[in-house]
Amino acid sequence: MSGEGAAAKSHGATGPLSGRASGYPGSLRSSLLGGGILVLILSSVLFLREHSDLERGTVGSTGIREIDWIACWLIAMVLVAIYSGFLMLRESRSEGTPFPPKGLKKVLRACWVPMLIGGIVGTVLVISLTPAVGAAFWAACFGVALLATRGSAPRVISRLGWLILPSGLMAVAYSWSDGMHPLPLLGVPEHLESPMLEADLIMGVCFGLIPLVYGAIFVKDTKTSR
Repeated sequence: MSGEGAAAKSHGATGPLSGRASGYPGSLRSSLLGGGILVLILSSVLFLREHSDLERGTVGSTGIREIDWIACWLIAMVLVAIYSGFLMLRESRSEGTPFPPKGLKKVLRACWVPMLIGGIVGTVLVISLTPAVGAAFWAACFGVALLATRGSAPRVISRLGWLILPSGLMAVAYSWSDGMHPLPLLGVPEHLESPMLEADLIMGVCFGLIPLVYGAIFVKDTKTSR
């Protein structure tokens, strides 16, 4: 098998390498691991802070506000994007390939609509309803965005979407359910002490734990798979 064919197979791509996998960073695994760890750290810190405020009864005075919570996750998103960009730049320099990679433009064109809709609507839901509902909507739209890259990115990306999307949808159903909105056949599930705790848990699982475990198990670094 040729070098290009082997690389395409290692990424789960079909057809010529210049189609779905060309220009896509071989450092995908590192991006998933690094981003997942960052999200898990932030969600844990926010969860523990909210839990401490609840125990002390100081949520009203020292608890994190929804707008500040959104800002925390916006900063985290920017940091993950910078980290991923650094990995792509480092790889392009080491291999003498263009930066940014050509395949990245196709991926962005495929996923920007669900990402934009999810970001705006989810933010509105965080502020107008509860952080948990907004976080769950973010997760569901993130899953849709990953699935939208099918045909323009390695299949490992869209396969991750098949894990994120149902997790996000279940989180939407869980966070939305209450006395007025029981789940069919299940009724109202037991909730945590506050929607903010649930939101931190949803973010940690859908944007941290799942990508981290998926990247560690199913995504190979091209440097070790060549």
